[in-house]
Amino acid sequence: MRHPYAMADDSQDNAPERASRGRRRSSRLRVRLPARIVTRTETRHVILSDVSSGGARIIAGRDLSPGLEAVLEWGRFEAFGEVVWCDGERSGMRFLDPLDERILIATRDLDDAARLPRDSDLVRRVAQGWAEGSARL
Repeated sequence: MRHPYAMADDSQDNAPERASRGRRRSSRLRVRLPARIVTRTETRHVILSDVSSGGARIIAGRDLSPGLEAVLEWGRFEAFGEVVWCDGERSGMRFLDPLDERILIATRDLDDAARLPRDSDLVRRVAQGWAEGSARL
């Protein structure tokens, strides 16, 4: 059985060995960016939480279905792939074609400029605004 984080860029030659060790062939770029997942039936706003050349992890708010084919869009980029695992709000997607290294570098730059705050930071800002009288709950 494949490790749930294994992505499409695994070669078949030594995939069982990597899966048993739980290792990835390519590293993940941890980000927190607004994104959209587009399927045949819906478009949903999600958060892109990490991306590699072979796939991505997203926070979708509710389960997606493994086997679901979709386009993931973030910034000016998009990738077609399949949802391969789901765990609560988080899902993993394997891309049909690996992302070019230039897209990963541009995504890192985009994350530096447009990174979404963590949920705890948002709650803290709202609470601080309420305490200062500048925001209402």
